Amino acid sequence: MTLFFELLKKKIGFSRIGRITITSQNRKYIPTPNIIIPLINNFIEQADFVENFEDNDFFIFSNEDFFKKKYSHEKFQSKCLIYIHKGTLDKFQQIISRNRQKIIKNNIIVIIPFNIPTTAINKEFAKQEIKNYLNIATKIVKNDLDIKFGLTFRIFDFFELIDLYFEIVKNHENIKILNLADLFDNFSKFRNIIRNILAIKQNLDNNLVILASGRIIPKFYPLLIYLGVDLIDSTFLLYLSSENFYNSIEYLLPIYKIKYLPCSCVACRGELKNLLGEKYSSEKIDLLSLHNLISAKIYTNKIIQYLRYEDFRAFIEKSSLDDPNLISMLRILDRQHFEIIKYETPITQKNKKINCLGASSYNRPDFQEFRERTIRTFEPEKNTRMIILFPCSAVKPYSDSKSHKKFLSILRKFPQFPDFQEFILTSPLGAIPRQLENIYPANSYDIPVTGDWDNEELNITAGMLIKLLEKYNHNIPVVCHLEDVYLEILDRVKREIKNKFYISDINKKITSKESLGSLERLITSNLHELDSTSERNQLFSFTKTWIRKFAKIVDYHYGPGTGEKLLSNGIKIKKSRINTQLEILDIKDKKSIGVFKFDTGQLDLTIKGATFLKPFSDLSSIIVFNGDKITGNTLFHPGVLEYSNELIPRNNVIILNKNKEKVIGMGHLIVGSNIIKNTKTGRVVNIYEKIK
Repeated sequence: MTLFFELLKKKIGFSRIGRITITSQNRKYIPTPNIIIPLINNFIEQADFVENFEDNDFFIFSNEDFFKKKYSHEKFQSKCLIYIHKGTLDKFQQIISRNRQKIIKNNIIVIIPFNIPTTAINKEFAKQEIKNYLNIATKIVKNDLDIKFGLTFRIFDFFELIDLYFEIVKNHENIKILNLADLFDNFSKFRNIIRNILAIKQNLDNNLVILASGRIIPKFYPLLIYLGVDLIDSTFLLYLSSENFYNSIEYLLPIYKIKYLPCSCVACRGELKNLLGEKYSSEKIDLLSLHNLISAKIYTNKIIQYLRYEDFRAFIEKSSLDDPNLISMLRILDRQHFEIIKYETPITQKNKKINCLGASSYNRPDFQEFRERTIRTFEPEKNTRMIILFPCSAVKPYSDSKSHKKFLSILRKFPQFPDFQEFILTSPLGAIPRQLENIYPANSYDIPVTGDWDNEELNITAGMLIKLLEKYNHNIPVVCHLEDVYLEILDRVKREIKNKFYISDINKKITSKESLGSLERLITSNLHELDSTSERNQLFSFTKTWIRKFAKIVDYHYGPGTGEKLLSNGIKIKKSRINTQLEILDIKDKKSIGVFKFDTGQLDLTIKGATFLKPFSDLSSIIVFNGDKITGNTLFHPGVLEYSNELIPRNNVIILNKNKEKVIGMGHLIVGSNIIKNTKTGRVVNIYEKIK
């Protein structure tokens, strides 16, 4: 099978960065996601259009004349051209037959059209129309195996009919693009949009390119890309221009209402400003079309910038805040489909500041995964004799903040300090064990601090704290150095937890000398109540802060108990010169067993370190390689013999040989288990160590 689309990086939600191979001869690649610009006769020879779009990668046309070389501007001939017919399938087949050689020679992608004169049809009629279309489309793709086709999906508001399209796509490898022609016409039906996207992801090869067309405006582009759309057809903007609508990204404005053009594109700074009052002006429509396309292109570039280099989820939330349908779609995805989307969302981001914008951020998939994984993998240290609760800080990690340095200065006065378990209460993450403060997203989130928490924030934090405290002996005292809204959390927790709670007296502020004195006295007075049954395990007792952290970070990534397996033989920690990472060395032979990187908050085990984890936990990320030795720095799909069901992008993965006898490589997952299951080709793991 010829590789058409290749996924390079997974991003949050279904969003992804990939590339399309246009021709295998010279390995010409075009990046995705991307915008498709329409080519029409009155644009192709305009200098302003050519100048503004000559660097665009994708163009779509419907005029047969563009197959003729004399009508194609030389600057567009090297681009990816997509042909779609606006008429009947009979006429379409005639055009394809006449231009077949030009299509193949120029690697033009052909969208099989599904045009119907009316949209006012019932379900049974829609079903019959779809079947008729698919019968003809099947003959077309069978007869021209050398042409790359796109299949048009129309569902006419009957979202359950999408299943009718799956068989033809599965049976014909020359269908490369799924053209969703009407799925996004009405965002008020966001639940059905989600159901259809999930159906496509779960039933079809995930290396198929998804094209969104129809009545789509630039405001929707960010969410479309979050939903996994690779290409967006901007042709609808030409219709909006003919109706005198001006695209300002946030809104579509009637041109007659505009007094101050909020754009400095070639159209807006040119003649358009002088034609705003003209009712019937072809020149105005052309300039308005040019502006709308330019603004859509610029906005797409902005989206791609955020997708590649910033926290894309925050950008999605910010761009959706003034549209209830878009926000509702995000929340439904987060709350009702987390068990699917978590395998699509990377477990970490590198050097990203995560801005939480309110309720839409509470259950973003990476936050939910952190909460659930922490609850699932965090086990009490065997020598825990006191639990201490602290508020969060603006500085991350918390230990670097002025307030937490003062808290820790009190705790370190006690020789029993290694027996204290600290939890930091925060919104929207929940309850953070001190040992996990350096991993993503606890190391990089930010939220406006007002002191007011809504009920959902309180429930998230209280719920997580309850589940963590339930793991501890009921005789262990809980010391709370908290105030204000944090006391509301305590009220909810105390109803469910049997431990005794002791609250500091806060005087003026939580870091005042008097308040810290109260904390110290509470700890001192409760030392006698420390659980006498929690005897220190002399064989396994981590007292140094970073060793305690590493034990729980390893558990977080590889499953409960794996930290003890890795570290109980003794380790030495080596800091890099520029303080970007910590290397963990086996104390016996001084060889590296892992490296903790501050920019990602990940602990990358070496092959030697991973070997210590045998037998592997069910929660460990494992791939069985179809061989005994890996070549190259990337593991591709054909080399995967078996894999864990819980694989998440960017998580660390242990690679075993085909007999599962030894570790032959370590890497970072490019994709999760869902995509491995629903693809036949592509990159799976970036290898950072392999046996030689």
